[in-house]
Amino acid sequence: MGYVLLDWFGGNDPSVGDTLVGDYESYGMKDIYNITADAETRAWIEDFWLSKSRVLEKYYEKCN
Repeated sequence: MGYVLLDWFGGNDPSVGDTLVGDYESYGMKDIYNITADAETRAWIEDFWLSKSRVLEKYYEKCN
């Protein structure tokens, strides 16, 4: 079990603290369900099963 790095592609725009469920264990475009907002969103799974330190490192590489 670990962290996932994804790119948002539309639909519901999740807020901090929202609970998202979906297939996070393979790469590619996925439909993710936001339980908190009762809405769907689309996301590209960039990487998965990452440690907290590795996901933060990859996030800063991609977003800075």
